[in-house]
Amino acid sequence: MNIPEEFGKYLLLKKLTEDPLGETFRAGRMGKESIDQVVLLRVFNGKGMDGEKLWQKVSGRAPVQQALRSPNIGSGTDLGKVRSFPYAAYDYISGKSLAAVLAQAAKQMSPLPTDHALLIAERISLALAAAYETRVQDERVQHGFVVPHLVMISNEGEARLLGFEVAPGLRTLAAGGWNAPEIRQYLAPETFDGTPLAKSDDVWSLGAILFELLTGESLPALPPDGYGMAIDAASLPNEGTPLPPAIVGLLKKSLVARDQRIADAATWHKTLAKLMIDGQFSPTTFNLAFFMHNLFRDEIERESQEMQAEKKLELPKAAVAAAPAVAAAARPAGDMREATGVREGTLPGMRPPAAAPSSSKAPLFIGLAAVVLLAAGGGWFFWNRSQSPSGPPAAASQPTPGVQPAPTPAGPTQEEIKAQIQQMVSASSQEMEAKMKAQYEERVKQLQQQLQDAKKRDEAKGPASAASASSKPAPPVSVPSPVQEAPAETRVAAKPPEPVAPPVKPDPVPAPVEKPAAAPPPAAAPVPVPAAPAKQQVQYGDLVTPGSVAGVTPPKMTSRLDPRYPAAAQRMNKSATVDIKVLVDEKGRVLDAQRSGQQAGFGFDEAALDAARRAVFQPASTKDGVRVKMWTVIRVSFQPHG
Repeated sequence: MNIPEEFGKYLLLKKLTEDPLGETFRAGRMGKESIDQVVLLRVFNGKGMDGEKLWQKVSGRAPVQQALRSPNIGSGTDLGKVRSFPYAAYDYISGKSLAAVLAQAAKQMSPLPTDHALLIAERISLALAAAYETRVQDERVQHGFVVPHLVMISNEGEARLLGFEVAPGLRTLAAGGWNAPEIRQYLAPETFDGTPLAKSDDVWSLGAILFELLTGESLPALPPDGYGMAIDAASLPNEGTPLPPAIVGLLKKSLVARDQRIADAATWHKTLAKLMIDGQFSPTTFNLAFFMHNLFRDEIERESQEMQAEKKLELPKAAVAAAPAVAAAARPAGDMREATGVREGTLPGMRPPAAAPSSSKAPLFIGLAAVVLLAAGGGWFFWNRSQSPSGPPAAASQPTPGVQPAPTPAGPTQEEIKAQIQQMVSASSQEMEAKMKAQYEERVKQLQQQLQDAKKRDEAKGPASAASASSKPAPPVSVPSPVQEAPAETRVAAKPPEPVAPPVKPDPVPAPVEKPAAAPPPAAAPVPVPAAPAKQQVQYGDLVTPGSVAGVTPPKMTSRLDPRYPAAAQRMNKSATVDIKVLVDEKGRVLDAQRSGQQAGFGFDEAALDAARRAVFQPASTKDGVRVKMWTVIRVSFQPHG
């Protein structure tokens, strides 16, 4: 049984990452009775980090969180310390750190397209520019510690910069000897020699991050003659071409000594924005979001499921309070988290202790029971009657004075609910069978009476009529029955035959005949049969899968597929065929596009996805003309010219 660990006023729901700065969690801020808010909790407990020294530097910077309000800055909600390590809490961001994005892109050999790289860098610089326009205690807000680990890329394609409140403390630790090789390359050289923060220090960080976004490679150690040659030799991995001259110029003005560097992040942002316009780049958050979903599809789906489960999480306060002691006792000696109360491992799909109110799937099974009973046609009422004793209900039991009442059960278990459902279904089926059998027997009695009446009429008309009736066969009568098989054919004779099964046709009025003859027995009313559940009506805009609805016409592409041939692949005379799975909405627009099958590389996959997203379709429709959403697959072929 997993119990969420308490960390100060927070419950740690899931550990997201661990990096040189510490650990990041999805956490819930506890209220009096439940979780008030889900936050992104950054605990600064990195290896070798002096938490007390860091806290001394940042303890009074909570007003910075309150003052900064920008779409590209993480919205801070809390700054505090648990035991010896500070933490910062932000409104929860569903996404990944930029460090995780770069690592995943390298792992999947899927470098960021140039448009995405420029967009991310532009948003980070915009966040820095917006912060510098904000004053706290008559001082402009600067960062000074911009690293990919403090940049969040949301699943919606937005970039948000974190850490304004703790950056001065991290910078002090770096100047004092704390050194993490994974982050050193992103910080201006002045950071490590104790030089006071300057506006241009963040410009170095912007240049280092942009270089890695574009090339897929981190900056090497600083050469004696600077980064000029490394920038000139860099290339775009998706296209195999050198960096555009305007970008080369921007990087060379960023990764240089302070006195030669672009003055501040606001100027850097204006330079990059103009470069993007002049270079006819067209980055969008939609395309970046699509890239994120391709990189982290499984994790995004899993996170959504985990957060839905966490919304239903119910925990007793006693168990929550005891969690740190239990977790600490289970940790191995020497674990860094022993001092912080932050434990290893994730906590998706947690179950509360047995004493807690049940968080089982009882509502789901009860809902299923209701559906089954509705289809059975009144079985619930039969069950209620069969289970309820006759007579007035017994009086409620009164508690005996001086006797402690027994604890109220938390509710039925899943097994008990399943057993009740099975009993209800069984009772309902038996009731339906008994009712149909009674109707069948009643109808047989009616037919017997009709046959006897017919016999009396024939006898009253004389022997000739009886003889004529005996020579003329009666029409065949057959009826299906849930109880027994009826005879295939019966004839009307002078003497009444054995009882026969009722016909299913409605009672006709006997037609007069020229010669006296026995009238055929009237047909019986149809035996009521439970109606089959009506099929759900397909509505406009519903998502329909192939084969789920009869007569659906799949989407048809009406526009010309115009993929852009990757320049690098064309120079190398490469060809490829890429299958793209697209979701076409009821208006013929592409809502989503995903690569189907193996990765082609050389930029073919990105070009095929881009072409698929620009395609226009005739939407899928049912046989009744209702337009619906549907997935379909298109094949994009790349063949070199000549």
